[in-house]
Amino acid sequence: MSEISMVENLLKESFKVLDGTPQYIGIEEIERADFDHNNWKDKINTLNDFAIQNKLSRISALINRSSEHYLLLSQMLINLGFEKYTSKVEVVRDLNDINNNIKGYDWQSLSDYNISEDEFKKIWEKCMYASENSPTSLTMDEHLNSVKNEIGENWSKSCNVIYLEDNPIGISIPHIERGTVDEGRLFYFEILPEERGKGHSVSIHYQSMNLLKELGATYYIGITHETNKKMQKVFLKNGCSIRAETESYYKYIGN
Repeated sequence: MSEISMVENLLKESFKVLDGTPQYIGIEEIERADFDHNNWKDKINTLNDFAIQNKLSRISALINRSSEHYLLLSQMLINLGFEKYTSKVEVVRDLNDINNNIKGYDWQSLSDYNISEDEFKKIWEKCMYASENSPTSLTMDEHLNSVKNEIGENWSKSCNVIYLEDNPIGISIPHIERGTVDEGRLFYFEILPEERGKGHSVSIHYQSMNLLKELGATYYIGITHETNKKMQKVFLKNGCSIRAETESYYKYIGN
């Protein structure tokens, strides 16, 4: 059993593990998990040891603000050296009634070999400019490595640039969440700054959910920062409903 598999097995009753190695490792609180302070503290300390041994740059933790033990878990993370990063909104949507709705957009993935990794990273970086989401400390190489690790062998098929009349509009990275068979997520979704406000977001987000359905997802989980009201409107226009309000915490290793 690999080291990351052992960590996943240790935490599986309390947290879902997101493998962003060799840059980071993340955990997400499982819904309705039974909180045991000493047990969870021991698990997170083990996770910290794993991060140090593997020379990771940080650990991220996502917790549910509506859970009955939210305050206890929040304080525990702070006591263990984590810092609050941002608050987020999580939504859910059943994909059964999603249908193909192209509307003139051309989707090109890295697996089509019409675009290079370097070109993809440049467009992704441009999409991040002036985004309403909180800024990131990762380099573009680290972002792409995270995609490769979290999605696995079919990662290049998930990395899409969307074009309109041969001009790039944005990117979308749909995938089946690791450890599930039918949970669809978007690793990243954003429109280029010069194309925002033109009505692209709703259509391309809907098409992204259609791709998730084609991959075998039966439902979609979306997450955005609490301050990103525009993305929340996109969620609502495409039939998503709020599932949870969460908080992210980071611990930087070596700091």
